[in-house]
Amino acid sequence: MEIEFPPAVRKEHPDFPATFEARAIHYCQKGFRPRTLLTSLTDTVAYPAAEIAALYHERWELELGYDELKTHTLEPEESIRSETPEQVRQELWGMVIAYNLVRREIALLARERKLPPTRISFKTTLVLIRDLFMWAAIASPGSLPKMIKKLRLDMSQLILPPRRSERRYARGVKIKMSIYERNNKHSID
Repeated sequence: MEIEFPPAVRKEHPDFPATFEARAIHYCQKGFRPRTLLTSLTDTVAYPAAEIAALYHERWELELGYDELKTHTLEPEESIRSETPEQVRQELWGMVIAYNLVRREIALLARERKLPPTRISFKTTLVLIRDLFMWAAIASPGSLPKMIKKLRLDMSQLILPPRRSERRYARGVKIKMSIYERNNKHSID
């Protein structure tokens, strides 16, 4: 199918062609309403429709990972506190390492229980690991293996129910949480 570029895009980029070729993929995943994906990957042999639809939903799993990093790992901070480029890099590496350590513990438990890792709560695992680090700072070094064993036992209580395949209600957009009070003085209408 041919899709026209909006006038604003054409004005900003006069070298663009008037239209571009796109492919519509119609599919229905169990538990969701029928959907249509538009893609510039028009070669049906090289890019099968089922593969593109599956990758689209896999992408949302990555988005959930980014949300875990921003919302739960950073908590309400949502910004880098460091002031120099080197400190920013160090802080980012620290966050990525911490995130991957939590995910590693989740993966180990998931493998042991023969479950997908998405069935284990990231947020609560993060809280348990933070608590472990706090207690480990004042505990004797010999008690660390016992503390880790208890952490893994506690984590086994964090198994979430399977994702619902049939929803009763449509998904809705939630208002983003903020530490600031909401300004309702101005109407959106």
